[in-house]
Amino acid sequence: MNQTRKEPIKNGKLWIVFGVLFAMITPWYFPESFGEILIYGIPLWAVIIIIGSMLLSAFLSYVLKYHWMLEEEKEEAEQKGAK
Repeated sequence: MNQTRKEPIKNGKLWIVFGVLFAMITPWYFPESFGEILIYGIPLWAVIIIIGSMLLSAFLSYVLKYHWMLEEEKEEAEQKGAK
């Protein structure tokens, strides 16, 4: 990616995805019947939280790699521009 990076805090789309993923890992809104449904002995609500946690971790890694402007990158860009 050779495009200019903005801080992720200014990107509304990223915040929407964060909100959805955080809602996915919050068990308070699950119906009580989710505790009765088992998948390989694990309640359905726990499976949803585990999957949501993995997706949140993957999304955070993506944001840090492709959307976060690090100080080292700024310094490298300035050094290349000075040459």
